[in-house]
Amino acid sequence: MKSKSLFLLIIALLSSFTLGAQNRKKVGVVLSGGGAKGVAHIGALKVIEEAGIPIDYIVGTSMGAIVGGLYAIGYTPQQLDSMVNVQDWKYLLSDASNPETTLLSEKLREEHYLLSVPIAGKSAHVSDAGIIKGRNISRLLSELTVGYHDSISFNRLPIPFACVSDNIVNGSKVVFHKGILATAMRASMSIPGVFAPVYLDGMVLVDGGLTDNYPVDIAREMGAEIIIGVDVQNPLMKADELTSLSSVLGQIINLVGEESYRKNVKDSNIHIQVDVDGYSAASFNHAAIDTLMRRGKEAAMKDWDKLIALKKEIGISTNYRAEYPGPFKIPAPAMLDTIPSVAQIAPHVKPVNTINIGGRFDNEELAVLLLNARAYLGKQKKSQLSATTRLGKRTFGRLEYIYSPRENWNINTGYQIGYNDFNLYGEGKRLMNLTYVHHSLWMGFTKSWYKLLVNAGIHFEKYNYHDWPSGPDVVLTKSSDKALLSYQASIMYNSLNNQRFSTSGMEWEAAYRLYTDNMVTYGSDSPVSVFQTHWSGYFSPNKIFTIMPSVYGRVVGKNTQSLAISNFVGGNVPGRYMEQQIPFTGINHIEMSPDALLTGMLGVRARTYKNQYIVVRGSYGRAADKIENLFGGTNTHALAGGSIGYCYNSIIGPIEAELNYSNQSKKLGYYIGIGFTF
Repeated sequence: MKSKSLFLLIIALLSSFTLGAQNRKKVGVVLSGGGAKGVAHIGALKVIEEAGIPIDYIVGTSMGAIVGGLYAIGYTPQQLDSMVNVQDWKYLLSDASNPETTLLSEKLREEHYLLSVPIAGKSAHVSDAGIIKGRNISRLLSELTVGYHDSISFNRLPIPFACVSDNIVNGSKVVFHKGILATAMRASMSIPGVFAPVYLDGMVLVDGGLTDNYPVDIAREMGAEIIIGVDVQNPLMKADELTSLSSVLGQIINLVGEESYRKNVKDSNIHIQVDVDGYSAASFNHAAIDTLMRRGKEAAMKDWDKLIALKKEIGISTNYRAEYPGPFKIPAPAMLDTIPSVAQIAPHVKPVNTINIGGRFDNEELAVLLLNARAYLGKQKKSQLSATTRLGKRTFGRLEYIYSPRENWNINTGYQIGYNDFNLYGEGKRLMNLTYVHHSLWMGFTKSWYKLLVNAGIHFEKYNYHDWPSGPDVVLTKSSDKALLSYQASIMYNSLNNQRFSTSGMEWEAAYRLYTDNMVTYGSDSPVSVFQTHWSGYFSPNKIFTIMPSVYGRVVGKNTQSLAISNFVGGNVPGRYMEQQIPFTGINHIEMSPDALLTGMLGVRARTYKNQYIVVRGSYGRAADKIENLFGGTNTHALAGGSIGYCYNSIIGPIEAELNYSNQSKKLGYYIGIGFTF
């Protein structure tokens, strides 16, 4: 009997405890907007979970909407921490093409230009109404919310969720309680003028922070009786702090919702104010993100005693441990490409006519300017007309027509007229100043994949030389003035993780060209065969060092004594003056070379601070009249050179400065360059 009574007492106590937990007050967690500062919410959520406080509703604005929405479907604070640390934020907060899903032909074209300006005229799509269309962030939100791409009530999520946006059609506040989760989060974070708005059911939706950046009122309306708010909003600035355009615009945005903000702060049971001093909505770098998450945790820990004491008001014991959803099952990387983007937030994509501008300065060619206009023709946009002008010591104008009969297939034809002016050297001695006009007409096709490019075609070329070399030291014939018709084919492979500052991957190219002067023969003899190849690799044993080996080779099948076909070596940029020019460390000019040329380079790049590098290179090469004589025999000689330099990866392109030496020049030289090479 005593045992039975004891059992009934235990049951009664447990029932009382369970009933008390069921009858407890509902808790809402509110996360404010703040751009990059919003990653501090993750640190605060860790502490709220450690305190064991139940979360019945979660409401957010802007970045708070993204963190809150992902948390609501089961992402743990630990998962969110890892997620924000692995993102390439520079890529994510842009419309840059994904290198893994961009055709190699497009990658090579884009790396020439500093600026690309659309000239398509007036846009008829709302996704064009922002500096950033949001292609990459929309894609990420779609991937992270797989399984929630259907329109549902957000009350059915593991934790009921809501977020705030503003409809700029009529100035009304829009609260998402249902719909597609990725759409709601994307609309809530659309900073006006920066991110394109989201068009939905006749509304044009922007960042909810304009009117309700700390939406306690929404959590109350959902049924929350207790509010724990995490606030990453900067306080209003004083007069002497409003000294920049960004500070003035930020102050105006904060003032618009100031009355609502103050009311909601007062209505919070616990208001966790994160110290975000020194950081802005744009502080999306890994050092700032680590600091902000740490500050979010520290701010919540300061209110630890309040959080524990709040349990009594909620109606639970101080040792009560709430259960939280998650971890969310993240799709495997191989599955990500199969996940469709949510159509409501996928930016409008169409071929855009553009003007593209590139610029460069270096001590080889001084100032260089590259201008390009590209326009699509016809309703199907399968035809493209491109006009390009390059101004510098190598000046040209090019007109090209491209037709795409099938995806990734191009048929192209074009004409280019160019003028070259440079000093020509032989084994370190200046031979002459060479000036000429070069006419080129071609037709061919290309097939492009993500890492592979195949090209074939026929070329007609004519060189008209203004100055002709003379004297006993120069052995050249006027066969160089012949009109040449050549057949060419090439293949290129490129797996570099970055086209300008690679840390992994390789680049390989092989090209074959058959030269004639009458479509069949060359000088009443057999055609001239030319084979050229290049390989570069990038290997990084750690985050500091990158090892960069490369090999260049070019072989002319027989001696033609034609400048149009001969080998040239020197300079830091391949093909700068002549298409067949092979670069070589320490030769700061262009030199004639025998018909067989093979060079190798080994470089080491050390990252010293952020985007700054020290680069050391050493080069060795062999030149001979025939390929079999490269490593022994007559008419062969060796090339050797080295350099040490500094490089900074700037927004206008690499800024380079180096000191170099070679056995050809036999003196210390230097090279300075600013901008992208083309």
